[in-house]
Amino acid sequence: MIIGPDRGDLRFAVELAQACDSDVWFPYYPLCIEHTIDESYKMVFQCYREMTELYNANEISLFGFSSGAALALGIGFHNNALGRILPMPRQIIAVSPGSVPASDEEIKKMEALNERDFMADAKFMSTVKSIMSKGKNIPEYMLSGTRGDFSGLPPIHFYYGGDEVLSACAKSFASACDKKNVPYTMTIAAGMCHCYAIVNFFLEGKAARAEITERLK
Repeated sequence: MIIGPDRGDLRFAVELAQACDSDVWFPYYPLCIEHTIDESYKMVFQCYREMTELYNANEISLFGFSSGAALALGIGFHNNALGRILPMPRQIIAVSPGSVPASDEEIKKMEALNERDFMADAKFMSTVKSIMSKGKNIPEYMLSGTRGDFSGLPPIHFYYGGDEVLSACAKSFASACDKKNVPYTMTIAAGMCHCYAIVNFFLEGKAARAEITERLK
């Protein structure tokens, strides 16, 4: 929630649009450097609202990496929190969704993975809560996706690198889906890093990227 997109992200969005023959919306949501996470939610939810005015919801896929993955899931949670005022999308694809650890078990798992993760730090995943909230009273689901209301969510496809600290949340996400009968797939690629699916010079990343592209067609 604190780092904006770069040219590589934009290039990937263009490639995805061409490969899937689809429109790709690329929201520049407010970052938590100067804003709070509820402002980010407000912006992306409005973006989704406008999408539903142009397309049938069953033709819309929500897809994101890291913070973007958290917000892709969060649109569903926020919709439920508001009384499900919009139809749910066709599917959600969440690659390495960011999440503040919601339990001691998740914290311990993150700490155990920390020395293998060269991109994210276990302690940061806890301290980022204060950066995202800045003292405001923020709904739990905006900080920890595993605390969201999964009722009525569409199929979700999760992708994690096996060596990233955020994979510590995979079990909690799977449990949340099971409790609300949400169909999901969970891919945890052994030895891979945070957001590995965007890095197509790894065989594993290339394969995941190809699979995601097929899901989006």
